[in-house]
Amino acid sequence: MLICNNATAGQAAVDDCGDLERKGQTLYVRGELDFDSVSALLDATEPLFASDPPTHIDLSGVIRANSAGIALLVEWLIQARRHGQEPTFINVPAQMRAIIAIADLDSILPLA
Repeated sequence: MLICNNATAGQAAVDDCGDLERKGQTLYVRGELDFDSVSALLDATEPLFASDPPTHIDLSGVIRANSAGIALLVEWLIQARRHGQEPTFINVPAQMRAIIAIADLDSILPLA
């Protein structure tokens, strides 16, 4: 499911998109996790986390992320914990791991 912050999504707006796909208990995240995309991604995943939170969130398809993307991971963790789940973030790109370490969140976010 392609999630775009820009409702008039043309080819240029694809950069502002993230892509989500659920397979079993794994949520696959692709694209950019930045200030332009995380709001729409959070809105799109709220019902999912409220009903059946994933046990794994695979970030191998993330091509770029900034602090907004890390904030999204924290919010997903909070939402999942509200429903008794503890998701693990897998295949976390080096760029995201660096931001997580700098922000001293590596003891909070369950990374595999």
